[in-house]
Order: sequence, then C-alpha cells, then structure tokens
Amino acid sequence: MASIINQKHIVVHAVPGAWGHNKPLCAFVVHILENQTEAVITYLTAFNIYSKIMGEFERLEPARFAAIAPRLNIMDIAGPDFDSMKPLLTFGPNFAALYSSGSVTCLTTKKTITGLPVPTLAIIDPFAAYAFESIRAIAGNDVRILAWWTGTAGSLFRLFGPAHLGGVADPILETIEGRAATKKKLAAKEPIQWHDCVGNIVKIPGIEPSFDYEWFPQKTPVLPFAAFLEKTGSIYVREADGLICVSVEAFEPEAVAALKEWYNSMNKTCYSVGPLSIHGSKPIQSANETDTLVKNFLNRIQGEFGSKSMIYISFGTIFWPDESERVWAVIDGLIEKRQPFLLSHPSPFQTFPDEMKKKIEASGIAMELSWSPQELILTHPVTGWFITHGGWNSMQEAFIHRVPLIHWPFHADQPYNAMRILALKAGYELIEVRTGAIGARIPYKCKETPAFTPESAKAEIMSLVEKLTGEEASIVRENFVTVANAIGKGWDTDGESRRDLQALLEKFL
Repeated sequence: MASIINQKHIVVHAVPGAWGHNKPLCAFVVHILENQTEAVITYLTAFNIYSKIMGEFERLEPARFAAIAPRLNIMDIAGPDFDSMKPLLTFGPNFAALYSSGSVTCLTTKKTITGLPVPTLAIIDPFAAYAFESIRAIAGNDVRILAWWTGTAGSLFRLFGPAHLGGVADPILETIEGRAATKKKLAAKEPIQWHDCVGNIVKIPGIEPSFDYEWFPQKTPVLPFAAFLEKTGSIYVREADGLICVSVEAFEPEAVAALKEWYNSMNKTCYSVGPLSIHGSKPIQSANETDTLVKNFLNRIQGEFGSKSMIYISFGTIFWPDESERVWAVIDGLIEKRQPFLLSHPSPFQTFPDEMKKKIEASGIAMELSWSPQELILTHPVTGWFITHGGWNSMQEAFIHRVPLIHWPFHADQPYNAMRILALKAGYELIEVRTGAIGARIPYKCKETPAFTPESAKAEIMSLVEKLTGEEASIVRENFVTVANAIGKGWDTDGESRRDLQALLEKFL
C-alpha cells in the first residue's frame, strides 16, 4: 500500500434512501481502488444502508476484498435514528473533519479513522444537495466534485437537460444566479414548475419521438417528491466539475455522445462507466428460508415447464401502480394462460389482497413474495423473461444474466429505457397497463387510443404470452443477448468504460 503521504483521498456519497444509487457506487469504488493503488476512499453513508453496502463489498472474492480493504473506509455517520427520507445533515461536520485530517467515527462499528490526507476529489449523488453545499462551503473549489448519475444518458437529458436536447430544465439553471434563486425556492418549499404534459413532441437522441405525457405512464404517489428531486438534480449536474454516468455507448451511442458533447460545451467532462455490478464472485447460497422456498419453486417449475419458461415480475423497491387493478388483471391473464411467474412486491405503496395471494398459491404455477432474492431468480435457468419497471439497475442485472425485458415503466428514467429497448428491438413494453389522466392517453406510435382498462391489460398480456414462444420473441431474445454482450465488453482491457475510468483517474488524481 502507498504511504500516507502519497495517497490520494476520495470521498464518495450517494443518498442513503436509494439503494439503487449505492449499489453501483460500490462496484465503481472497487474499480477505482484496483486501478489506482495510491487511492484511499472514504464512503460516507447512514445506518439504514450501511450493512447492505458492507455486504456488497463482501461479495468480492476474499483475496480481492483483502487487497482493497485497507484503503476503504465505510462510515455510518448517521446512527440508527436517521430518517433516510431527510437530508444527511451530519455530512458537513464529518467532511470538515476529513478536510482537516481529523477524526471520523463509524457509528455502527465505532471504528475511528484519523490522519488521512486531505480529500481532493468527491463523487457525489446530484440529489444530495447537502453534500454539494457542504463541500463547497468547507473546501471551495479545492475539492473537485463529480456528479454520480446512476441512470442512462438519454434519461438524464429528459430529466435534467436543456430544451434543445429534449430536456425540461428551466433555462435559468444555466446561470449561477438562476441556480442560486432556484435553491432558495426549494429551501422555502415553494411550488415547483415541473413537466408540461400537454402533448408536445419530445425528441431525445437514440429513440423515436414521443409525447411529453408518455414520460408519466403511471399515476404513482411518489410524483410530488420526484419533482423536488429532479429540480435538485438539475442544479447539481451543472454545478459539478464533471459527471460520471453509469451507462455505455453499446446501449445508447447517440445519447452518450450527445451527453459528452453537452458537458464539453460547459468545459467539463462526462465519463461513461457502465455496467456496474459486483456479481458472480461468490456462488449464491440458499442462506435463509425465503431463498430456499424460491429455489425449490424455481426448480419445480423448470422440471414441469422447462428452461426459460417462467416470467419474473418486479417493479423495484418503491414503485407500484396507484390503480392496482391492472396488476390483478395481468396476474389473471397469466394464470389463465398457465404461464408460470414469480411476483415480487416490496413497495411500501402497495396493498396485496389476501384473495389474490390465495389465487396465486392455488394456481400451482406462481409465487408471490413481499421481497425476493432477485439475483438468485435471474441466474436460474427457468427464468425466461423479466417484467420490470425498467430502472437502470434492474436492467443491468438483466443484461448480466441475459434475461430479456418486458417493460412496465412508471416515470423518471424508466420511459426512456423502455423506448431505447424498443428501438433496439430487444424487448417489449406493456401499453394497456398505463393509468391516470396523464398516462392513459394515446401514445405517439399508436394510430388509435388504447382502451387502458383492466380487461385490455389482461388481453394484452395473454397475447404477449403466446408470442413469447414464437419466432418474433426468439429474435427479440437474440437481439437482447447481442446488446448484453456488447455492454459487457465495457470493462474489457480496451473497453470504453475502462478507458473513461483511466481518463478520470489521470485528470483528477
């Protein structure tokens, strides 16, 4: 290990309430430490996610973990009483301690670090306004900040980008004064002017045109909070000294190229470093009762129906349709077609009726769980398709395990991801499941307005199930695997992601 004098200190942080922001950050930290032996990283986080972060690193082979562990400090700076939906206000004092080479104590392990070199680089989630503001107040511009974007390049354009690139960002955000005024409005909790959903045509590099309202195909209870987050992110992707985007040209060459060009126009650099996941280092073990139940179910379905015969359904840890009738209709359609499936429903916003649970159990071909071991399911040979909200982390796991996607997007990056998969002819999207006054409107690609009813949603899934065993679905699967293979080369010796990582390290360390 390099001497303390020669070490380069990096501070990393993603909002503790979003595992999807932290999981790829763990993998990126590994890449940095393995490629820059003089780097030491302090990962500031909170109690609610500390054990998951530790568990992610411990999935590494013992020798790999041992090689980087002395230069990795994972610090819970919040303690057990922290509300993960609120700002982590202890970030500032702890960063100040690091900036003076002082002491920081992990409130979970009680381990104290002290005497580290002054940080010169921070990798920060653009939704963590408190972290950006603390670093600038304490260190000015002496600590460079790279914004950490865990979505696709094309989705960033829509959510944060300027109008000429298909974005919805207020033009005032292009000036320091405009961003300062917007920060004051957010702090005062003033009403946020958000997306127009009036039928304007949206054009994003790499996908077909769409109507603006198609970026909200589901009515969900998280939209008001999402508006605040998007406005926050729009500010800090501009105030950062550069951007790290967890995507790759192999998936979206037009959008990645345009995103890098936009950052170049601001005299900054965008680095594409996807895909990011710590996977395959240790075999998946049936470590608990749920894992055992799932594995037994998967094995039984494979024995009865064969490989690639089951559909896995999950909308991630947060999302669930306000109008759950569409979900029940899809379940009814799958059961009627005798299509095996496993449904995971961990969202705090869903209520799962006992009668539906009984129907699933009685079918003999399906299983529902409030939480499921996703990697175990995706790696099992029985899993043939994945009905997903289309969050980028779920998509990366699907690419890694070569399980093609059927999209059921809600908002944020998900509509773009679905549109991009369709542009690649590498997946499907369910249309009749769209809900709400905004979502249930005619799509740009349709000549007639879909019915958008539970009955039409049921008919759509039943029709798709028939397709999944045909020639068209075989071509879609082949296209998906081709895209996945190309994405997987990003971290090869001469891969795009490895080149961008090296450029980042040379510039900032």
